[in-house]
Amino acid sequence: MSTLLFYNFKGGVGKTTISVLAADHLSRIGKKVLLIDLDAQASATLFFKNSYGNITPKRSLFNSLQKESLQPSICHLDKNLDLIPGDWDMSLWNQSLEKLPQHDRNLVLKEFISPLKEKYDFIILDVPPTLSTLVNNAVLASDYIVLVLQTQSSSYEGVLRTAQYLSQLRNDYDANFKLLGIVLYLVSKRANSDTSIADEARKTFGEAIFANSIYHRERVKRWANEGLTHKQNDVHDSRTHEMYTLFFKELLYRIGDEK
Repeated sequence: MSTLLFYNFKGGVGKTTISVLAADHLSRIGKKVLLIDLDAQASATLFFKNSYGNITPKRSLFNSLQKESLQPSICHLDKNLDLIPGDWDMSLWNQSLEKLPQHDRNLVLKEFISPLKEKYDFIILDVPPTLSTLVNNAVLASDYIVLVLQTQSSSYEGVLRTAQYLSQLRNDYDANFKLLGIVLYLVSKRANSDTSIADEARKTFGEAIFANSIYHRERVKRWANEGLTHKQNDVHDSRTHEMYTLFFKELLYRIGDEK
C-alpha cells in the first residue's frame, strides 16, 4: 500500500486535477484507491460530486480527526474508489493542533491513516497550496511525492523552494518518503515561455523530470464542471485520458508497481 501526494505550494498548477485523475485511473485498472481531500476549498470533492452526485459522509473529516478515526468519513464512489470529502471546517485543523508539542503535531495524520493502509492499494492526499501544519502532516504521512511544475517562472521557483522544504522536513523527522520526480504541466506546447522553462527544468533536474508531461486540455475543465466521462467514441475524451494514462504508467514504473 502506498500513500501518494502531488504537491507544489504554489496554487493553480494542476495538482488537484492530477490527484483526481490518478484516483480515477488507478481504480479503473483494479487498484483499491482512497482520496482524502484535506483542502478546505474541497475542489477535489466538488470534482467528484459533479461526477458521482451528492456525497455526504457520516462525519466530516475535521470531526473524524478530532475523534481519532477516519472510517466514518469514508464515502464509497465506485467499485474500487472511495473518497473522504473535504469541507470548510478543515481550515480549523491547524489551530486545533496547537496544544500538541511542535514535533508531534506534524505526525497526527500519519497515525490516523495507518489503520486504513491494509484496505487500499493507494491513498492519495490532496492538500491546499500552502506551507502549514496540515501540509507537514500530509508530507510526513506520504510514501511517495510528485512535484507538479507548471511551466511558468513563479511555479518553477515554487518547485525549487518546495524541494528545499521537503529536504528540511525529511531531515527534521528522519522521514523516509521518496520524491518520485517532477511532472511538467505545460499550458501550451507552442508557447515559447512554456518550452523555455521546461528546457530549464530538464537541465536543472535531469532524470527527476517525468518523461510524460501533462498539457492543458479544455476537456479537463469540462470534466471538473460537468463530471468525468470516458466516452470511447469521443476523441477529446480518449486523447486526454491517454495523456494522463501515459503519465500514470510512468508513475507506477517509478514506484515499482508495473502490474
